[in-house]
Amino acid sequence: MPLRPLVALGVALLLIAPLVPARAQESQPPLVVFIEDQQLQTSSVLDPGPDGVTRLEQIFQSYGARTRWLTLSDPLPKDTAVIVIVRPLRALAVDQLARLWVQLTRGSNLLLAIDPNGLNSTRSDRSLVANTDKANSGLSILLDRYYGIRLDDTFVVAPWFSHGSITSQLTTFSYVHFEDFAPHPVTGPLTALRLPALVWGARTLTVEPLGLGSRAAPLLYTLSGYGETNTKVFAQTEPAPLEVNLGQDRIGRLLIGALGENAHLGSRVVVFGDSEIVQNGYGLDINSRTQAPLHWGNRLLTERAVAWLLGLPEEEWPGLPEGYTWLAVDGGSEDWPENTLELEDRSDAPIARYDIQRVSAFRDSSYLYLRVETAQPPPSVVRLTVGIENTFDGITDVTFALDEQRMMAQDSSGTFPLPDGAFAVGDVIEARLPLRVAGEGGLVSAVCLADRRTDPSSAPLDCTDHPPAIVPVARTQAPVETWHVPMPLVMVYSTQAEAVNLRAQPSTDSAVLDVLVNGRTLAAVGRTESGEWVQVQNAQVTGWLAAFVVRANVEIQTLPVVAP
Repeated sequence: MPLRPLVALGVALLLIAPLVPARAQESQPPLVVFIEDQQLQTSSVLDPGPDGVTRLEQIFQSYGARTRWLTLSDPLPKDTAVIVIVRPLRALAVDQLARLWVQLTRGSNLLLAIDPNGLNSTRSDRSLVANTDKANSGLSILLDRYYGIRLDDTFVVAPWFSHGSITSQLTTFSYVHFEDFAPHPVTGPLTALRLPALVWGARTLTVEPLGLGSRAAPLLYTLSGYGETNTKVFAQTEPAPLEVNLGQDRIGRLLIGALGENAHLGSRVVVFGDSEIVQNGYGLDINSRTQAPLHWGNRLLTERAVAWLLGLPEEEWPGLPEGYTWLAVDGGSEDWPENTLELEDRSDAPIARYDIQRVSAFRDSSYLYLRVETAQPPPSVVRLTVGIENTFDGITDVTFALDEQRMMAQDSSGTFPLPDGAFAVGDVIEARLPLRVAGEGGLVSAVCLADRRTDPSSAPLDCTDHPPAIVPVARTQAPVETWHVPMPLVMVYSTQAEAVNLRAQPSTDSAVLDVLVNGRTLAAVGRTESGEWVQVQNAQVTGWLAAFVVRANVEIQTLPVVAP
C-alpha cells in the first residue's frame, strides 16, 4: 500500500480512538511544555532574539507555571497543563500528532501559533482539500472535529501589499481587530476599548461556534484585504498575481485568531494564524527606553489567553496597568476620569435631545476626549461640531465636524478627513480627536449639535454659551498612538541605533519633532519624489523619516508624492 494512504489511515484511526479520562488536578504548579523540535523548526524558548518566545515563557511563569522545553519525539509528561507550539515550519508527523492527541485527551490545553504556507519557507499543516472530504493535515482535522477551529490554507493580503512587500515576513505587518460581534471574556475589555493588534503575515481560520461537545469563539479578524490561496504568489521568478479569485480566495470578515474547548476531553485550545503575535521582537516587543510593551493589544491578548489556558479566575486576568488612558469611546460615561473640564450650558434648545446640558473634556499624551450630555439621550443622527483655539487670539484655529458616518476637520489649509478619530452616540456623545490636529495647548470654544441630515451650513440646533476654556491634561498615556485605520504603515527599524529622528521636513538639517525607538508604528501618508523620505503620522504629529530607517508594508514608490 502506498505511504500516503497509510498515513491517512493512521491519522483517521488516531482521531476515532477511545477518549482517555481527563487528568486530575495537581497540587503543584501547572506544567507548561514548549515544543522545541528541530524537525518542526519551531520558535525557541532558548532564543532571546526577535523570533524567540522567551517573553511568552516569562508570561506563563508570571502566573506561577513551571516551564519545560521538549520535543514531540517522545511522550510528554502526563501532568502537562499546556502545550505551546509556535511557528512550526513543517507539518506534524503522524507520531507527533499522536503524542499531542494523547495529551489533549488527558485534559492538557494547547497554544498554537502557525504561519501561512509559502511565506518565509513555511510548509506547515495545511487545511482541508478544497471541494473534497479528504485532508492532508491531521492537525487541521483534530482542531476542526474536536474544537470547531479549522486551519485555512491562505495568506491575508492587505489592499496595499505587493510582491515586493511580501518577500519578507518583516514587511507584511498590518492591524487587525478584536472580535466585537460576540466578544469572548478573553477579548472583552480589549474590544470595548477598540485596541488594535498587529500581525506579520497571517493565515485565516474557520470557526464553528457549536459542535459535538465543543464550543469555539473568534478572537481576531480583519475586513481589509482577502485570503490568498495560491502559494505561487511567493515565487521568486514569475510569481502569481496578487488578486482575488472568486470561489477560491477568502473574502469578507477574515478570522485570524480563535479559541475552543471540548467538554468531553476537558481541554482548551488557542489558535493564532500568525506566529509573530507571540514572538519576542514582534507582538511582544518592548520599548527599549521605557521597557513598556510597544503593542498593548498583542500583549494583553497573549496574557489573557495564557490566563484562560491556565484556568485562572477571570478577575485575575490582566488589563491595562495604571498610567494609561482606559477610555472606550462608546457613548457611555461610566469610565471617565474625575479631573476633566466641566462646562455647564445655561441655554435651552427647543428639542431636548439636542439640548446641551454639560460638556466635559480632557487630553492625554495623544488625544483630546470630549463628552456632551443632553437633556434627553441624543439621537443617532446627531452631528457634533467642536471649535478649538490654539493661538489665544479669540479666533478658532480648527473645527471638527463628527457624526456616525464621517469625521472631518477644517483648518487654514482646508477640509480633510480624520481617519484616526472616534465618535459614538449612546446615553451621551463621546469623541476622540488626535492632538496633531487639535493641538496640545488648545482651548475648547463653541460646541454645537445639529442633525447630520441637514445642510452643514445651516444653523445648529444648540451651541454652548461659555467662553473658550482650557482643557486639563491627564497624567496618563494613550495605549495606542497610531489607531487602527486601513492604510499603509511603517515601522521604525535601524540597525545602527535604538532610536531615529522624526523630522519636520525631508532633510537631516530639519527640526527634530520626536525621537522614535525601533518598533514604533506610524501611518505612511506620502513620500518625496525620489522615495528617499517617507511622510508619516501618528496621533501626535506628522513628520518625515528617512526610508532606510523604516520597514514599510507597502512599496514606498506607490505612496503619493507630497511636497515638503
